[in-house]
Amino acid sequence: MERGDIGEQIKRILQSESFADKDQLKKLLEVLFSNMDSQTILKPDRVIRELWPEEIKTKQSADVATEMNRLRKAVKTYYESEGLTDPIVISFPNRSAPAFDGNREKRWIVAEPPSTAEIHPKISTPRSVSNPLNPQIPPDVQFRRPPPALRVKHRKRLIVIAAMLVFGVAAFIAARTLMSDDRPQSGRIENSELVIINAEGKELWRKSFPNGFWGDYYQNGLEKLLYSQDGLESHIWIGDLDGDGHTDVLFLYHPATDPKSQSTTLICFSETGKERWRWTPGRALPETESVPSVYISMGLGVLPAAKGQHRRIVVMSRHEYYYPTQIAEVDTNGKTLSEYWHSGHLFHFKLATLAGREAIIASGIGNGYHQATLVVLDPDHVSGASVETARPEVQIHGMGSAQERIRLLFPRSDLNKDLYLYNESLGPVLSPGRIQIDVKECWLTVPQGCTIVYGFDEDFNLLSASAEDTFLIAHKDFYSKNKADHPFSSDEEAQFQKVRCLAGCKTEFVSVQIP
Repeated sequence: MERGDIGEQIKRILQSESFADKDQLKKLLEVLFSNMDSQTILKPDRVIRELWPEEIKTKQSADVATEMNRLRKAVKTYYESEGLTDPIVISFPNRSAPAFDGNREKRWIVAEPPSTAEIHPKISTPRSVSNPLNPQIPPDVQFRRPPPALRVKHRKRLIVIAAMLVFGVAAFIAARTLMSDDRPQSGRIENSELVIINAEGKELWRKSFPNGFWGDYYQNGLEKLLYSQDGLESHIWIGDLDGDGHTDVLFLYHPATDPKSQSTTLICFSETGKERWRWTPGRALPETESVPSVYISMGLGVLPAAKGQHRRIVVMSRHEYYYPTQIAEVDTNGKTLSEYWHSGHLFHFKLATLAGREAIIASGIGNGYHQATLVVLDPDHVSGASVETARPEVQIHGMGSAQERIRLLFPRSDLNKDLYLYNESLGPVLSPGRIQIDVKECWLTVPQGCTIVYGFDEDFNLLSASAEDTFLIAHKDFYSKNKADHPFSSDEEAQFQKVRCLAGCKTEFVSVQIP
């Protein structure tokens, strides 16, 4: 199920009369949706931080469970009234119940097609006491039984119809069973093998990779490399690429043997496990001729099919030794269609619909400015290289100028300037009408890092910019030990609102819409 369709359903619920006076439940639903791509690792403490930012120390998991129960009841009430004919049903599994699907972590939110028996209330028809067969017929009307021959004929006809129905249902169930057994649904890594399974957890096929899998690349998630249909994952994608009704598997492979001297490879497998093609990211550039041309793919996604066209695969890859990052579009036969180059490592990206248009969103570091950056590309204009007027020495040549839809630079805090060479923007978090970007300002001073949280609308007007507690604590600890009398001030906080716009804006800084 497409994320955009799910987002539209969430909007319907949030804007409904059933939720008109339920601000806290609205916020909880937005938090769950914004983390839908990574909800298996969403923890209650993150939900607490979003719902009760001023009560983090007093709230517990039990409070989250209470709010989830309230949300379940409110959504159930919505579907029994305003949402009676909605095309998508949103539900919230009981996370305290044992899981039977093989997953270690339960999902917070599930979106499914509607089931009439589960959604629509049963309709009871009153019957007349005098005439129970039809309340519209007066009780004094006499019924005549049909003759025996006609009754036999009717009985035979009913038997034939019943048999046809039973056969039809059996055929339908058999077809669905065979279809689900044959279609890949998710994948996992076992030792040196990629294992593909169906929706019921049955193994369909496996592929052996003698050079193993680089553990650092798969981020210690070898047993959690699970794919959610129509979702965007870092290393695997499963779906119909060609529109031919068959399921394809895309897999980013990086070997464990001498991993930093080998580039990642994108491999496409057919529904039955036959290798269709391979694609390697990057290319040799004049700017990187003194070092090996090695590229590490940071993730992949697949764009919806445009009218009359096949789908396009998007792969983002960074150079292992120097600063270039490539965002490439690849066709369903493994051929490069177009590519965009950025001076600075981009570590996170998503495909999304913003203001009604498909978009490629990437975030990381801009080497030309030593600042955290966010880049948004139009899928139909993936070309050229980022323009680096501030530091021409990191300009990537021979590509032409890029056409970014938006390109932002996030200001560096005093703490970051005193400790590091740059700050870094983390992965974008999307919710209906809002884009959240966390910018990491420190690494070593606080084990989990410290961040400034930015919120934008879909036109990239700045809605909020605030320091998290981790940043405030790190700021206080550092300056109390190293510099006297430097408390975090309102002037320093105001600097966070100066988000510079290098492309796609009418002014040098983005428009600030903070109340």
